[in-house]
Amino acid sequence: MRLPRLFRPEIFQGIKKKINYFEGWYFKCVDEKAKNVMAFIPGVSYGNNTEESHAFIQVIDASRNRSGYFSFPISDFKYAKDTLDLQIGKNSFSEDGLTLFLDNGAMSYMGSLHFNDPQHFPKSLCCPGIMGPFSFLPFMECYHGIVHVNSCISGSLFIDSNEHDFDNGTGYIEKDWGTSFPESWIWVQCNHFSVPKMSFMLSYAHIPFLGRSFNGLISFLSINNKLYKLATYNGARIDFLEYKNNTLSVLAESPRHTLNMTVTIKPGNELKAPKKGIMTNNIIESMTSDIDLSFISKKGKLIFTGRGTVAGVEIGGSFSDN
Repeated sequence: MRLPRLFRPEIFQGIKKKINYFEGWYFKCVDEKAKNVMAFIPGVSYGNNTEESHAFIQVIDASRNRSGYFSFPISDFKYAKDTLDLQIGKNSFSEDGLTLFLDNGAMSYMGSLHFNDPQHFPKSLCCPGIMGPFSFLPFMECYHGIVHVNSCISGSLFIDSNEHDFDNGTGYIEKDWGTSFPESWIWVQCNHFSVPKMSFMLSYAHIPFLGRSFNGLISFLSINNKLYKLATYNGARIDFLEYKNNTLSVLAESPRHTLNMTVTIKPGNELKAPKKGIMTNNIIESMTSDIDLSFISKKGKLIFTGRGTVAGVEIGGSFSDN
């Protein structure tokens, strides 16, 4: 069963994992005018024993400058074996959308959103997903998957009892699974550019593997129905990386393309991140950052240059070199 699941990274991968394991999906939801910018993160956390294990739904609500962690008994987590279809208590998540019944007294989210006309991340025999051939390596600390590069949202949510319309909004879905987040990582994601349905993601992480380690890059740019990948496995590398004064600058190159980006990082909100499966680490994610991006072919063709808004950004740990 392992090989077929590798080619469906969107579905639950942890069927046989009961200790020191996590899996979480990231559903980004932004309304048409970007007045409601938020993400819902359903997942499971398996610690060393039953008492340390639970299901969860994290909320990042950038528009209200808040985040929340909703915990559920592990028995409340249900999943379909062959599709992305999750149930956590009364809440449900799938490629088609989400339904929420969340209320902890301090914040509440009720309603349903539907994800229409999704753009799926492409798969092939050698590249089951964004991690490419690294998907086949066992014992990696953390795996990453892209589900929807972009989708159009319809529906509404009652947020603190007030209804908010998400029709013609923008959706994005990705996920992580494994034992722990990397010691150091950078993650940037944006769907809001001047080009309709454009989407961008970059992740750069310090990755331990079999007693050694390396800095790994995975990134994609989807524009005008074409998807470009820059990744360690296709010869891409980071030539320049600097983070200071809340500004992240990155120059990345592959044999065919050059990516230059500058991210102006806005304040974020706290999330929980896994360490050996247990959600004990605190990280900060911004969802309202700005990104200036240029993407050029080595033949000199300008594929895109411009600014993106309401970008998601996480920076954990530090990088001593490129």
